[in-house]
Amino acid sequence: MLLRKSGTVESMLAIALIVAILASITSVVNHVNSQAETVRKLLNVGETFLVLSKNSTSITDSKVDTEVANLVKNVANTRYVLPQKVFTANLITTSDHSQTVLVRGVNTQDFLEARNAQNNGVSANGTQANVGEILSRLASVDKGDEINIAVGNRMVTLEVAGIIQTLTQSDTEIIVPMNVANHLTEDNSKLSLIEFAIKDDAQTEIDNLNERLPANVKILPTQQTQAFIQDLNTQTLSFLSLWSIAVYATVTAASYVVASRLTIESSYELTMLKALGVKPIFPFKLILSLTLVIALLGSVLGLAIGLSGAQIISTTTRWLLKNIQIAPVLEIQQIAQIILFTLAASILGSIFPALKAMRKTYAELPL
Repeated sequence: MLLRKSGTVESMLAIALIVAILASITSVVNHVNSQAETVRKLLNVGETFLVLSKNSTSITDSKVDTEVANLVKNVANTRYVLPQKVFTANLITTSDHSQTVLVRGVNTQDFLEARNAQNNGVSANGTQANVGEILSRLASVDKGDEINIAVGNRMVTLEVAGIIQTLTQSDTEIIVPMNVANHLTEDNSKLSLIEFAIKDDAQTEIDNLNERLPANVKILPTQQTQAFIQDLNTQTLSFLSLWSIAVYATVTAASYVVASRLTIESSYELTMLKALGVKPIFPFKLILSLTLVIALLGSVLGLAIGLSGAQIISTTTRWLLKNIQIAPVLEIQQIAQIILFTLAASILGSIFPALKAMRKTYAELPL
């Protein structure tokens, strides 16, 4: 009967909305941390280097002799060597839609393995191509489709062997076998770059390689992302911790208001219970239990609202902006943690009003 008091539903909804904010933010942060962890597990780019032509200002205008790749393989103690040819081309789909894209000619199997790529098909060979997932959505291309790639007056028709996800720039590119790239560029003797990774003692190997390479090329280290990812995880966890403190403090204050209102609005029932001779501890347990029930129902409702709301917004975002992919998710232990911390905050907020209800004498309770 006490749960039917005015304001009970409003109090439950207030707690639900507070918890919903925490649940939605936590689910999005989980997605961010998951993506960061995926990147962290990729190739250790701190030991990865690029060979480019010395006077080049971009990858597409870099010209490196193909023999340099063999020199890198023979001189350096490498984990892999990936000769690559990168150039711009026109992508023409079956719907006659045309757009300018980056095409990367490589040994597709070795390249996708080095990128730890997720592929819903197979590595391209012959007259096939792999398309990055972002480009595939923008160009409405799927596995098994035929696409036309044109460079000047030369054009080839390729079958999409698979859509790839690498979490790198390649997600916006078309990956083709080197023979296709050579055909389109009409140049078998030049590469855009050579990517390679050193096994051990990188600096010594690079110094040795610099002495052997032609004077018209340069070696550049790729960017180190390990520290950036660790810093990103630390910042997101710190933000979530501070936000959680604010949320649970609000739950404590809300529970205090709920318990105080219950104590005041239930004074008649408490008076009757006192008159019937119940133990003094009973009002304390009653107020505390009712507040916990409201907090429990509010936290469960808040979790449902927060997670479903985040899922609806992320789905809508994917429809409107195809290059944005967010998958909010809450783990089981996080759900249990939110409920338990909400109940603990509720107990903290309702103890003082419950103690006041227990200490009131029969004469102090109004009829």
